[in-house]
Amino acid sequence: MADLARKRNDELARILHQLGWSPERLAREVNAVLPPGMAISSTAPYKWRDRGMVPRSPHDQTVCEVLGRCVGIAVTYEQLWGQMGSNRGAKMLSPRLLTDPWTADTAQTALREAGADGAPVRLTDLFRGDELEQAARHWASPPPPVTGGEGALRIAPEQLADLRLSYDSKQRLERAYGGGLILDLAKAELAMVGKLLELGSYDEPLGRELYGAASRLARLVGWANYDMGNDAAAQRAFVAALRAAHVSGDPRLGVGVVGCLAVQATYNSGGRGLDPVAMLSTALRAADDVLTPRERALQLGRIARAHGRKGEQISAEAVAERAFRVLEGLDGHDQERADLEGMIGEGFLLLGEHEQARGLLQRAIEALTAERARVKALLMVRLADSYRRTGERAEAEDIADRARRLAAGMQSARVARALRDFDSAMRAEA
Repeated sequence: MADLARKRNDELARILHQLGWSPERLAREVNAVLPPGMAISSTAPYKWRDRGMVPRSPHDQTVCEVLGRCVGIAVTYEQLWGQMGSNRGAKMLSPRLLTDPWTADTAQTALREAGADGAPVRLTDLFRGDELEQAARHWASPPPPVTGGEGALRIAPEQLADLRLSYDSKQRLERAYGGGLILDLAKAELAMVGKLLELGSYDEPLGRELYGAASRLARLVGWANYDMGNDAAAQRAFVAALRAAHVSGDPRLGVGVVGCLAVQATYNSGGRGLDPVAMLSTALRAADDVLTPRERALQLGRIARAHGRKGEQISAEAVAERAFRVLEGLDGHDQERADLEGMIGEGFLLLGEHEQARGLLQRAIEALTAERARVKALLMVRLADSYRRTGERAEAEDIADRARRLAAGMQSARVARALRDFDSAMRAEA
């Protein structure tokens, strides 16, 4: 165990107080789920709470899981331990993850790292914006040869079909219940696909499809990490997804990954100095002729929201209008239209345009189904915050309570953090 800054862990103290637990009770609950021989002492949680000490792996993550299960909402590593200034328990990003040649072999290396069951990655390991922009330009270059494919495991189209079904089911679970529910499963499946790429027997067309499946899984791992507040680990997975998309030769996959990086940079510390508008706009221009209307509208919505974050109202409105035109007159896109309304509503909220934001957010919330419960809960908190900011506290509290009920048990640090921030702002204004 590392004795760090010897400062009190206020977040751990707050959660223990909320649960009515003593440090000894926390020790008992943690020991109940640990394998034999890994038990902690009954006094260890005192050191975590009062002296800022951080437990080593796997105890650090186990504490998060135990507390999250009992609180009923995700408790993340960054939330609990990230402010303690840890210099241990964190896996360093490969310094060559962005700069190594963009080949099939280095894509496999990146995929293995993204699927590894390593310790959490520190926020200080985030890439710089210029590094990410340079990497994001690679996906549009001609794909490299598919090397390998001469292993003993024969890969058939049926295995690819199974991987697609598995990805679709995990994505549905993530959208409904949060990234924490599927993160470990998705990482394990990504590691398995990495083994198939390494040990499998496949020709070039099948190999490119296999890299495409790996890219989708790595993107899902990245998104689940982002949803759980693990920004640096999310970046690592997104870069792996970008490399695999490049080998697959499918530019639509590359644009989707760049879009995820843009979302992260819009709302979080991911990509220090990264301009999400410029990066995603460049990607969209490079692949606009191959994108489906749904894909094009999604990325335009992300660009409009990023303009809102930058305070660029005229640009936000212009891009939003383009995005809605893309879906105009198309049947069977109700959820995509609701997604778009939610993103544009968030953009107007960032601009302080509450009337426009509320109309869009309310329509999105009404249209989103139970399968999209995570984003629905998040948009409800955004709507509640709009009413709070204009002094309509009763309406704000009512909407936040509805969001809280919807999010009960949800494994999403983004939703949990949004609710905590809302509650803190309400208390500060009381």
